[in-house]
Amino acid sequence: MPESDATRKIWIPDGHENGKWVNPEECVLHNRDGLFGQQFTFLEEYYEPNLLCFFSTAFNVTSNPSFDSHCKLWKVWETSGYQLSHAQCCAFWECVVSQWSSEVERTLADGLMKLPVHSGRGEILLLDKNDVFVADDLLLKELFENHSPRPVLVWYPQQGLPSLPRSKLLEIYRKIGVRTISESAQKEELSLADGVKLKPLNPSVLFIGKEMVRLILGFLADPSLKMEMRKRHEAVQCLLNITALVTSEPITLSYSLSLSSGEIVKVRASRMIRWDRKSSRFYTQKPDKAGGPKARLEYATCLSEAIAGGVLWDKEVNINALCELIKFAVLVNFNEEAVQFLMKTKNLQIFEEDEEFLSAAFP
Repeated sequence: MPESDATRKIWIPDGHENGKWVNPEECVLHNRDGLFGQQFTFLEEYYEPNLLCFFSTAFNVTSNPSFDSHCKLWKVWETSGYQLSHAQCCAFWECVVSQWSSEVERTLADGLMKLPVHSGRGEILLLDKNDVFVADDLLLKELFENHSPRPVLVWYPQQGLPSLPRSKLLEIYRKIGVRTISESAQKEELSLADGVKLKPLNPSVLFIGKEMVRLILGFLADPSLKMEMRKRHEAVQCLLNITALVTSEPITLSYSLSLSSGEIVKVRASRMIRWDRKSSRFYTQKPDKAGGPKARLEYATCLSEAIAGGVLWDKEVNINALCELIKFAVLVNFNEEAVQFLMKTKNLQIFEEDEEFLSAAFP
């Protein structure tokens, strides 16, 4: 052990003869995420692995940069207007996820003034926390990604990463004060042709019944989704709480977002089917029963996309698989025997607590 502060130095070689002495506080053993090339000296670059343990024991050199170091680096990025790479953004938020606690939550909520968004050109920009939003609604996500004049949706990895689950990252964003797009976007009145009105519709016409819920519960019970019973039931309960409304015309919706600068971002959408999770309303254009197989397939596709997207808005990587299941079931009118066969071929099953939920929902 060093006998005094004067001897608490670590030699960093530079070639065979040159080098310099540095303080242990300026050293870290490893640089696994590659973020801190200028802030620290990484001993693994200069010493063999069997000596790293010595530096940890004798000089208290930490294994990796701390969470506080990551936050200080983020503040540097904030003030410099730095454009992050995908790898840099992943590395920072992987550190947050791995060390998540109430203290980390408070630090981020109070300390981060800017958050990442996709620039649309590959790099990632840091924008004011009040001007970015969590994409908790897939239709609004699509609209503001494709039609907004500026980015407004908070960053997340386009491809799922085991070390950075999208659902966990979105949960963290919400906990540190990021608003959701569904609660922040102001919706204008439905735009319909003159004289056309919305009429109430029995949800069973949309096949929203026991067999659809059974199929969805079977999908959500897949161990790979890691959804506990309460989460599964909450996901399908949103579907059971809807008010269904039908019109004979396409549905056009307009949305606007007010930003801290005073700028208002507006987008428009026209859809055959729309599930507004915020109001629990399900809008649908009246299906064309005389349109033949193509019209039936189109309607089944739109219906399954709306339902799968609404149920799995925070697990986007799984939406397509659920969408295909629902579409097949719609095309066979959710026949009970057909649904059972479909679930069997896909190795889907529900548990006793799910059966109890079904019995209570459909006595």
